[in-house]
Amino acid sequence: MSLARAAVLAMAAAGATFGGATDGITGRWAVDEAACTRWFGPAAQSPLIVSEMALRWSSDACRVERTYKTGDTVHIQAMCWGDGGGRSVPVSLRREGGKLVVTWDRVARGALRRCP
Repeated sequence: MSLARAAVLAMAAAGATFGGATDGITGRWAVDEAACTRWFGPAAQSPLIVSEMALRWSSDACRVERTYKTGDTVHIQAMCWGDGGGRSVPVSLRREGGKLVVTWDRVARGALRRCP
């Protein structure tokens, strides 16, 4: 297990949750079914894994620090560890039809489908 993954799991066990804001967004999401089974790679080719206490996407493993919901969008402030070290990352997730629209670190990343 990588140091980043171990740190996220330990910190997630200590605390933060979505506080009920996760209506329908927890799970594994990807651009297509083939990307659902990958663990690492560019964001466009790896799944976004959302739990109540953590996020994982591409090389980033993140602990959820704060969340709030405005309308249909869940806003998350996450502490992430990855290739560039540790940093705070804003994430917004919004259900739109059967997809999850993702904004990661203030950049629109597109719409993902729930993995089977």
